[in-house]
Amino acid sequence: MPKRDSQKYYSLSVIIIAGLMSIAYVGIGVFLIVVPDSAFAQVFFPNVKWSYAWGAILIIYGLYRGWRAIEKYKEDNEEEEEESQYRYYDGKS
Repeated sequence: MPKRDSQKYYSLSVIIIAGLMSIAYVGIGVFLIVVPDSAFAQVFFPNVKWSYAWGAILIIYGLYRGWRAIEKYKEDNEEEEEESQYRYYDGKS
């Protein structure tokens, strides 16, 4: 069954938010690695090694979330193309 416009917009907004969150995770991870002695890092981590470790984990997780968002976007586009090729009732182009 073809998706309604509201479902398409919801799906697109979820993908955009996932992409933005992945950028945020990668950004915070890079910040923790580049500036491990910042006040932000000192509040959360007892020493510099923890800052490096969490920075690396955040970068990996952010890349993973970004990859998942891209895959979801590709999947939604493939479904939309398949739905546009055939009509719902008679299966003709």
